[in-house]
Formats: sequence, C-alpha cells, structure tokens
Amino acid sequence: MSAAFEGNFELSSADKTIVLRPANPPRRLDRPNGFTAASVAVGINGDAIRLLVPEEQAQALVARTVQPGWASFPKTHTDGEYSAVFSISSAAGTREVRLSGLTATFAKVEVLPDGELLIVASRCFRSGDGNYELNAKILDLDGKQKYAFLLGDGISHVQCDAKGNIWVGYFDEGVYGNFGWQYELDLLGRAGLSCFTQNGQKIWDFEPPKGFDYISDCYALNVSGTGAWAYYYSDFSVAFIDSDWHVHAWKTHTSGSRTFAIGNERILLYGGYGDRRTSCSLLKLKDGAAEFIGEVSLVLPSDIDLSKATVIGRDRTLHVFSNDEWYVFSIDSLI
Repeated sequence: MSAAFEGNFELSSADKTIVLRPANPPRRLDRPNGFTAASVAVGINGDAIRLLVPEEQAQALVARTVQPGWASFPKTHTDGEYSAVFSISSAAGTREVRLSGLTATFAKVEVLPDGELLIVASRCFRSGDGNYELNAKILDLDGKQKYAFLLGDGISHVQCDAKGNIWVGYFDEGVYGNFGWQYELDLLGRAGLSCFTQNGQKIWDFEPPKGFDYISDCYALNVSGTGAWAYYYSDFSVAFIDSDWHVHAWKTHTSGSRTFAIGNERILLYGGYGDRRTSCSLLKLKDGAAEFIGEVSLVLPSDIDLSKATVIGRDRTLHVFSNDEWYVFSIDSLI
C-alpha cells in the first residue's frame, strides 16, 4: 500500500483513508489516588478540564430512579452532598481546586475567562407551582459558590466563549420538555441552542436560516475563537453563529456525529451510529453544503479502545481522553 505523507498525516492511495497522528506527544494528567473523572471538558484555550470525585461517590452522579414495569429517569441531584477536585490542565501545568457541598448529577464543567468555575447539572425539575431547581453554579477561584441560576433541563453541551458568555446545547427532552417543563409555555431549551451571560441572563436563541430545520437535538457544540458552531438533528446540518449573531448553515449528508473540530472551511466530524461510532470524516464547507473529502483514522496506541475513550472537539482540535492519557489531533494538519 503506497501512501503520501505530509506533517502529521498520510493519505493512503489504496483506500483514500487519511491517517492522522497526534499534533504533539500525549500527556498524562494528574489525578489524586482514589478519585475518578466524573466529567471531562476542554476550555476555549485548549485546557483539559476534569471534575474528579472519590470512586465510591461516582455512581451517585449518574444515578437514575427506576419506575417498576415502566422506565428509569435520571436524578436531577444527588441524595447527599459530595466533594470533588476541579482540575484544569494546560501546557503550564495543572491547577486543582478542592470543592465541597456539590449535588450536580450528569455534571458539565467549564472555566470562565477570569478563571472562575462553572458546574452545571444536565437535568433540573420544575414543579407544578412553577418553582424550579437552579442547575448552574459559579464558583470563585477558591471553590466557594458565588451564585446559582437556571440554564434549563436536558442539557447536552456547555461551553464558554472568550467574552464569558455561556453557550448551551439541549437534547430532545430539553427542546420539547420533560420533568415538569412540558407545561412551561416559554420553555428555556426550546431553541435547542442558546447563549447566556455569565450571570444566567439569556441573550440569544437559535433560529435556522431559510431552507434549514430547527434544532430538535444539539448533537455537538464547538465554541471557537471565531464564533459558535453546532451540529444538530433533525437534518444533521452544521451551523455557525458569528460575532454579530448571524447564522450560517451547511447540509452535511451525515448522521449521528458527536463532536468535531473546525478550521479553514473544513470540518472534522467524529462519531456516528452503529459501526460508525468511532468513525472520523473530513468535509469541506461550501455553498450551503458539506463536501466529503475522506475518512480519517486517528493514530493511537493499540491498547486504547476508542469506543471507551472520551472525544471532545474544541476549536481546531480533537481531544481524546483515555483514562489519564490526553491526545490532541489538529485539523490544521489536514489543511
């Protein structure tokens, strides 16, 4: 099999698969003994962000309530408070903040531009009298809670931009309502993608350009240095929201991707349905559609099972977290 090689990738002439290598050597992330990662994210500057909890408490963060003979539902908060370590790793090293008094389940984590911490519970309940749980918390640099606010139920993605605005993507239950929110006429997640100030005030809702569907499920979100990008169901389009809140969109003819890297009118989509759950495709965005360029194979050690790893796209890079190993793949290597 012959191949053309350039930089960190090579193109197989036999099957047109692009083989992509990490942009730099992998890094092993620090983790206190007896702790496990309950949530992993990547900040806008490329930092690795992890919420580390004692191993014996980890199951409580993904607990579900079972209705006999019917279904199970995720708990919106833990039965008791738990402690954690908020870990932020960059090229300069790792900063750890000890936290206590947390109750967030299915937690999303992010770091604001001023270094303050954001922890969001993906689910929250609205009672019949209109009261609701506040599922977003801002913590100061010492881990003390400053304030809490509502970001809605059914949250799939939370990312902050360079101004400190909080972008939130919702899955179908957040868009159509559950946990008491189906009775709310002005449902917070109805748009599928919204932007909030860092004190929880909503400042923008997604509306598709002409010829594109509304969001029923925000499958992937990538808040970059140039704006916010989303990949969404039902028609699996890619949308870009620029600094003036204008929405640009492209049809992709793909389905089920869970994250992506973006750069120079190209998008590197990761994930899919069935046997494509660890697939990776490179597309070119042009004239309202995405043109397929080729399949991409991420080069990783043979002992890493990509299906069990956490893969996150942020700006121009895909980040692969396997246990404590951190690999970074850049779309710039393919341009």
